[in-house]
Amino acid sequence: MTEFSISPAFNALIKAVYHGPLEEQPWQAFLRLFRDALNADFATLLLRPPKEGDSGIVLNASVISPEVYAAYNENYFELDAFVNLPASKVVTLHEFIGDVDFESSEYYQQYMRPIGLYYILGVDLTDASGMNVRVRVTRSKALGDFSAAEKNICELMVPHLLQAIELNSHLQHSETERVVLESAIDQMAMGRILLDEKLELIKINQAAQEVLQDKNDISISNNQLQLQEVLQQKAFKQLLQQVLHAYNNNEPGFVKAFKVQCKQGNNLGLLLRPMPQSISSEGHQKPAVAIFLSDPNKRRGAPLHILHQLFEFTPAESRLALLLANGLTLDEASDELAVSRNTVKSHLSAIYSKTGVTRQGKLVQLILKSVAPMG
Repeated sequence: MTEFSISPAFNALIKAVYHGPLEEQPWQAFLRLFRDALNADFATLLLRPPKEGDSGIVLNASVISPEVYAAYNENYFELDAFVNLPASKVVTLHEFIGDVDFESSEYYQQYMRPIGLYYILGVDLTDASGMNVRVRVTRSKALGDFSAAEKNICELMVPHLLQAIELNSHLQHSETERVVLESAIDQMAMGRILLDEKLELIKINQAAQEVLQDKNDISISNNQLQLQEVLQQKAFKQLLQQVLHAYNNNEPGFVKAFKVQCKQGNNLGLLLRPMPQSISSEGHQKPAVAIFLSDPNKRRGAPLHILHQLFEFTPAESRLALLLANGLTLDEASDELAVSRNTVKSHLSAIYSKTGVTRQGKLVQLILKSVAPMG
């Protein structure tokens, strides 16, 4: 049977490279370990190399000066000749360029020589998606060029680096989509609360916080959603248990509604559904129940310039259209806008002409079902 053996030092490098995307400053632990393993002054990961008009995403662990790192990003990246290396091949600067050409280059004379740097080890990582990531390790002339053993350490790390960076890319894409979708939900005044398997709060969005602030009949207490009225709370807990049971049985299509009887103002409707089960291991808070809520008294908004771009409304017409879409009558809109009823009727006539609708109900439907509230 083949024996597998990894040294503790190399194992630490592997663990650090895969943990890198989860750090507050990505890959800092790995870059420090990598720098020290190669007895270098700098270890740099260029996730997006700098270019004109774009400072890029450059992660660095240095023992010289942060100012040196900043100088490269701002001024010297254009002079760098150690670029476009053979894909996934570890090479040294002097192998790639040659001593004479390197020492006569502006990059060496203006950037590296003044700070006492002379040797660079590098590898460019590329994949089918077009990702272009550079790894650079730099040290002074006194330490000598990188040895075959040090190049081998870098070569062994290449597949792990490539895999970790691809995983990071997927995480970033998912996070971007999540932020955009959450923002859209907030804009539509749709509250969302996530509970874990113990029915304790994991997350609440801004819209839900605003609803709870305005309602005394429902609140968050001891990290759980609580209804003030005892019988309602009992019925609500029973419903939560049904939804949790559906989660445990992987029934994401199970949906229940609940009406919160409010002493003041309109009643509040809740929609409860189980979250799809994740494949994460046990021992972590996992979203199990999603609760959606919306305050019927809260007005929906939309930027005036979005309404202009969609329907060619003037600012005055846009303000009137939003008031009507939120259920106000013409007289109520006239009072709120502080204009005469004839002026409001004139604006409404122009709105009808531009949208092609002839009834206020249809106008409300048109505005609220458009993309304007997500603007």
